[in-house]
Amino acid sequence: MKLTSSPPPFTFLGAPFVEADAKLLRERGTKAALLGMPYDMGGIWRTGTADGPRGLRDASRQYGSYFFDDDVDLLETFKLVDCGNAPMVPASPEKCRAAMKHGASEIIRSGATGIFIGGDHSIPIPIGQALSEATPGKIGYIVFDANMDAEEEVDGERFSNWSEACRLAEMPNLDPKNMVMIGIRGSLNTRRQFEYVKSKGITVFAMRDIIELGIVEVMNRAIAIAGNGTEALYVSFDTDGVDAAYAPGTSGPEPGGLTSREIITAARMLGRHGVTIFDIVELCPAYDPSGITARLACYIIFNLLGASHAANELRAR
Repeated sequence: MKLTSSPPPFTFLGAPFVEADAKLLRERGTKAALLGMPYDMGGIWRTGTADGPRGLRDASRQYGSYFFDDDVDLLETFKLVDCGNAPMVPASPEKCRAAMKHGASEIIRSGATGIFIGGDHSIPIPIGQALSEATPGKIGYIVFDANMDAEEEVDGERFSNWSEACRLAEMPNLDPKNMVMIGIRGSLNTRRQFEYVKSKGITVFAMRDIIELGIVEVMNRAIAIAGNGTEALYVSFDTDGVDAAYAPGTSGPEPGGLTSREIITAARMLGRHGVTIFDIVELCPAYDPSGITARLACYIIFNLLGASHAANELRAR
């Protein structure tokens, strides 16, 4: 099976295409690398998230690489590259997961911040495995989502977008007590999932907690929990964690979620803290002809990287 990534028709922000290869990325001095994961065979409801990477790249074509908010050129400062898409093999979830894990491993081993664009919310399973194998110490995990995704299996399938929390909690160096879920709400969360989460000691900040405490306080607590004794931080942005009014282009739109301003605030706080890798999943352009969801996904990336640069500048003074 060919595991190398291939160039897309157009890249994110017009960034250079570089194959997902640790040696090549290190030689370029790459500090941030994007890899598309056009996979939706793990979805249990609406399909279409395989088109997420294309939708994000298409939205990015209207933007320049200079980000005003932090006075930073993202291409120059981060030597940002687009590694194309992990190769997908039709009708073979196992081979697709192997390709995604390989691409993620190469980026992680290069030392660059990995930006992974899905694809359904099962892609953290191979990404998490790659990070786990590359990290000697403990890992923290923060996920923004409407749903806990904590079904141990769905009709016998253990690798769906409803089970990624369970698979990550099984990794040897990811203690569930360093896992945080933010934005949980609604009737797609079963009692069985809630009992699983409680039994593992996973922290949940429901939407009512964000309303009562505010996003800044919730993020301060989440970062403290995920960062307690850990040396790597994985953040997953599920687009349905955002209110459907701000992010209709998702496989499972849910009302009553985070506003675009709240998710950008969260991204900025994470950027200032420092993130090893992050993903944006369940982006489904077909359900959003306006493109506002893909634009919001661009802004999550811009703000996380921009805030990271600003924090590094302050530390250097």
